[in-house]
Amino acid sequence: MVYLIHFNEAFKHARHYIGFTDDLDARLEDHRNGHGARLMAVIRAAGVTWRCVRTWPGDRKLERKLKNRKHAPALCPVCAGAKALNRAKEIN
Repeated sequence: MVYLIHFNEAFKHARHYIGFTDDLDARLEDHRNGHGARLMAVIRAAGVTWRCVRTWPGDRKLERKLKNRKHAPALCPVCAGAKALNRAKEIN
């Protein structure tokens, strides 16, 4: 499963994180505890709050595809609203 995290405030240039996991609950708990991805540890240390706003069925290949596009805000329902849901259909 691929997931999109929205930061409630920007941290330098970052407003989103895209990741892959087989166990979303466990992975989000890792992020809450500052483990795993370096960006998420830095966000936690800076006191930036976040939430998981999207998921897609998929593998690391889809994760890489989404990261390489660098259009996370366009896929984020918090940033782009309902349009984000339609854009996600175009990915797979």
